[in-house]
Amino acid sequence: MGKRKVPQGINSYFPQGTTYGAQPSIKAKLQSPEKWRQVDLCVARFLCDCCIPFNCANSVYYQEMIDAITSIGFGYKGPSYDALRVKLLVEVKNEVKLLIDSYRNVWNDTGCTIIGDGWTDGRHRSLINFLVYYPKGIAFTKSVDASAIVTDAQLLCNLFSEIVDIVGAPNVIHLVTDNGNNFKAAGRSLNEKYGNICWFPCAAHCLNLILQDISKMPHVVDLA
Repeated sequence: MGKRKVPQGINSYFPQGTTYGAQPSIKAKLQSPEKWRQVDLCVARFLCDCCIPFNCANSVYYQEMIDAITSIGFGYKGPSYDALRVKLLVEVKNEVKLLIDSYRNVWNDTGCTIIGDGWTDGRHRSLINFLVYYPKGIAFTKSVDASAIVTDAQLLCNLFSEIVDIVGAPNVIHLVTDNGNNFKAAGRSLNEKYGNICWFPCAAHCLNLILQDISKMPHVVDLA
């Protein structure tokens, strides 16, 4: 007879009844529909009071948080404002750092692509989100307000160089950005500086520009 498999990770601290898809406990099943509705209302009231977007319910940590609270039993008090913003924030940051450090081992083996996702927010600021793509997925690296430098190719190149240094120049194979002339020039400068890094335009942005040009053709305008 084989040994019983020991649960690993955070789930090992919770009763199996709180895992996703598990049946509710007998105590929970005996509660009236009105009791369940009141609990749901407490959750909804909290989200509304704090102006938290409802899509937070799609987070992988949403049910995990609820499972952790229910498993610890009655009387649990949530962490204070100071605990959240100091001690717990540092712990979460350290967790993320350890996770990114584990990704670096993959970057060393397979190489990676830096993606500069540029967009304009409601205050008309030019923001660039930097992502690192590699065979196992995409990791967010940094977000930069580039409003003051977005039109200067050399300053953009310096910004890209900072991101390359964060990821590690030997690990970077591609840089993918918008197809603007400033990004093209910055990409060429980056290639001259490092040699092993090639710039490529974003395919989605290229298609968008092509479709915009097509939409301006007189016969297409008439057809529309």
